[in-house]
Amino acid sequence: MKLLFKIAVLLCVFTGGALSMRAQIAAPPPISAYQPLPAAQLDQLLGPIALYPDPLIAQILPASTLPTQIVLADRYVSGGGATNQIDQQPWDASVQAMARYPDVLKWMDDNLNWTTELGQAFLNQQQAVMDSIQRLRASASKLGNLQSSPQQQVITDGGDIEIDPVDPQVIYVPVYQPDQVYYDT
Repeated sequence: MKLLFKIAVLLCVFTGGALSMRAQIAAPPPISAYQPLPAAQLDQLLGPIALYPDPLIAQILPASTLPTQIVLADRYVSGGGATNQIDQQPWDASVQAMARYPDVLKWMDDNLNWTTELGQAFLNQQQAVMDSIQRLRASASKLGNLQSSPQQQVITDGGDIEIDPVDPQVIYVPVYQPDQVYYDT
């Protein structure tokens, strides 16, 4: 009887495994819906933030991969949520950081399609996103539209252009028109 039970169990395991294998073979692998963006499209996408200080961009990019949390954070902040409770919210650290920049957070929420597209590009084309930021900064610099100021330092380091706050405790968020700072009109 024990032998018959063991054979039945083995048969079930093999049959289940065969069915599972057959199902895997029959079903095609999922196709990624993401299509990589060409350089010009990435430049257009990143234009609004490419001249932001590096520490702020370092929070915007990962936060953009979580658009639902961006919406929740903006609702919390715009609804008068306590700023001293931001770190206790169940959001990713990057979204918590964005909550300290309510104007940028609101812009990301108001432009949720842009935020989502940026997040997808960052997840799927990280190096291309970084290259685009550098390309845009170089263009703005060449036209004289990216210079050090009392709020931020522009540093060229081995071909890369860094934008660092003068005071690390205060990050200045520049306001500019992307269609005017990168292109000679």
